[in-house]
Amino acid sequence: MELHLSPTSQAIALVNQLKTELEALFAVLQASRDQVEVHAVYAMEFRHENAVNAADPIEVRHLEGDDAVLAAFEALTCITLKEGQSPKETLRVPGAIALPKVAIDQIAKTNALRSELSRVISTIKKTNDRRLVWRKFQDICPKQAMRSTHVLSAPRSINFYWDDTGSSETRHTVSGLLEEWEELLNQNHERRPTFESSPHGSVERALLVSIDLVNQKLLSDEEVLFRDEHVAIRRPVQPHIRARVRDGNSKIKPIICPVPFVYEIGCPPPRIKPLPSYEPSDAGKKSSAVKPGRALLEPEPLIESINLYRYHPRVRGPLKAKADLPSTHADTNE
Repeated sequence: MELHLSPTSQAIALVNQLKTELEALFAVLQASRDQVEVHAVYAMEFRHENAVNAADPIEVRHLEGDDAVLAAFEALTCITLKEGQSPKETLRVPGAIALPKVAIDQIAKTNALRSELSRVISTIKKTNDRRLVWRKFQDICPKQAMRSTHVLSAPRSINFYWDDTGSSETRHTVSGLLEEWEELLNQNHERRPTFESSPHGSVERALLVSIDLVNQKLLSDEEVLFRDEHVAIRRPVQPHIRARVRDGNSKIKPIICPVPFVYEIGCPPPRIKPLPSYEPSDAGKKSSAVKPGRALLEPEPLIESINLYRYHPRVRGPLKAKADLPSTHADTNE
């Protein structure tokens, strides 16, 4: 008789399998350490806090020798939080290294597991159920677990750069957003928490405040918000690390690359444009332009403290329904 696991159980099983395969990958990398060719590895410090400050610069260090090798191995295999790492940020060690085929094959195996894990997680609709998956493991970083390593076949050029996306946004119906918050509020509690029972700074209190603020708008005589209306939650995000890559005879392709590109030993070293340190004033023209999705939102938030925006009246009405999604980082690979 075939056993059918729930998506949550499937995801937990996949994380366990991924951990095993990553341990095997680390062993393979260590065994082939003397063969590794490091063509570029960059490192940066964690920001040590949950909030993203768009005005903060990011210093990039160019690693060499054993430091570069160890940092690359860690980036390719680590899915747990390091000391000083906020749960809302990821380990970022971009670069380019040549590895023996046995290591490339093992990376391909872990990539397949990561991709399947990401797919299964996407089928778990309830936020609390998704969190149950990660709570089964100590100090795991979901985005590090689900991001894949880019394997190149014949890299010719890799030009690293910063892509300042500014913020991420997710669309919800007002009713769906309230339901999600209520679900988060009630998890692990037999009774619904209250302001009196929730200490300042707690997740429960933040959720209660958010729910109260939205309900105030719903109950307002001015009818400034409706339960079936679509709204957006916007949050600042760190700039992405990208590279314009030419692999073999393919066209140049921009790729998000928080971990090293890998390719087999024997490939001619690619031409590499190093990743510079990030300075907010150096943000590209793309970041200053009005993005199509952002142009649909009103310029000022309806509720500033929770970054809740209404859509412009011309698109506020019969928008095509989308599945409500949790507000997350802009890209799993980052």
